[in-house]
Amino acid sequence: MFQPVQPGHGYRVERREADRVLYSFDVNGRTKVAVVVAKDRKDRPGWGPETNASCDPAELPATFAAAQGWEVWTDRNGRRVPVSRLSSSTGLEHCGRQPARFLDLDHRTYIRDPEGVLGCEGLLTAPYREHVRMPADARDTGYHHRGRHLWLTHDEDTAYVRTADSVEAWPRAKRGAGCR
Repeated sequence: MFQPVQPGHGYRVERREADRVLYSFDVNGRTKVAVVVAKDRKDRPGWGPETNASCDPAELPATFAAAQGWEVWTDRNGRRVPVSRLSSSTGLEHCGRQPARFLDLDHRTYIRDPEGVLGCEGLLTAPYREHVRMPADARDTGYHHRGRHLWLTHDEDTAYVRTADSVEAWPRAKRGAGCR
């Protein structure tokens, strides 16, 4: 059982029985990951993982989330926003898309692609634009990450990302933008 979204160390034994052990990974005294390791399962001699459960990566240590490539945003009160609701990341290096940035919000993806590395013909609702005026009907979501602040209009076809010196218009993807 390979779970790249779970820490590889720092667990404690929560409970031990003759043929299985429950390991817990805690953050601030609260369990965030649980893994059951069992002995001698069918077609698998020796000890091995049986089942596991994990909280959202935003609840794990910030260093762990960053090492996985997740950019965890915070809300206006400084609370970390669940990655399942909002996250951003750079494009994948192995397909030459690292100059692009992806912002995933409530099952919608917005893309910043100033160099056109995605070949976005038909992929986006509009082109990416730098140095735009913030639309009058845009509302501050309160979400921010490293000097970027997320604003949306009612139609949510474009994410407006305000930085210290500019506003960028990140169009919404019509379909997935994975490697070709």
